[in-house]
Amino acid sequence: MELGSSPRAAAATLERLLTSPRPGPLLREGLRRFHEQARAIVDDAKSRALLSLVRGWPDKLLVFTRFRATQQHLAEVLRDAGEPFALYHGALRRAEKEAAVRAFEGPARILLSTEAGGEGRNLQFAHGLVNYDLPWNPMRIEQRIGRLSRVGQTRDVHVFNLVAPGTIEETLLEVFDAKINMFELVIGEIDMILGQLATDQDFEELVTDLWLASEDSPAFRAQMQALGDQLLAAKVAYFEAKALDDRLFGDALAAGARA
Repeated sequence: MELGSSPRAAAATLERLLTSPRPGPLLREGLRRFHEQARAIVDDAKSRALLSLVRGWPDKLLVFTRFRATQQHLAEVLRDAGEPFALYHGALRRAEKEAAVRAFEGPARILLSTEAGGEGRNLQFAHGLVNYDLPWNPMRIEQRIGRLSRVGQTRDVHVFNLVAPGTIEETLLEVFDAKINMFELVIGEIDMILGQLATDQDFEELVTDLWLASEDSPAFRAQMQALGDQLLAAKVAYFEAKALDDRLFGDALAAGARA
């Protein structure tokens, strides 16, 4: 997941793996090469894409990332570009979190937030959201969107997903968007759709297992397309059940009103 976020996040994870006693000599050498490559990347296309979006979007933007290392990288990018922003993450004290939200509500046009910003905060004064890295679990994506798309929101919420070509995240986005039109669903519906799947496995674990079981990228894409078909069938089943409930309870309510 770090690889789909930023070179900085990938480098931090690779460094932790290198300090672990578990990798053997061959694996350690491969990890060391990847770590050096990740650290050598100082200018990446995703951060440039974010800057372009920031400059083209006329209003406030809530930018989500899962990783603190990515958040720190983006803070440096925005600071160098002269773009005012506020930082929000779980390690902040309560007063610091409140100050970050007030800054975003006021002079700061951008809030860089980790997943902690997706919990218990009402930020509906903004209507632009960036998934700088795409969670593998659609429930997490919905929680992020729910910070803006809630009671009191008077404008359409725009969601921008930044994914690199050829990544797991690109394949996930194809499934979420093309198969089930996730970004057009009402908040709460994705949970009902996932509940229709014939598995109790967490969706992120399911994706991980498919990736580990695939021999190459085409095989993984084929597996994900099959999972997308299951999601589509689950969506159809959910809406059919919902329509039946609406008819039954609607008729009952109408009969009660006449009585």
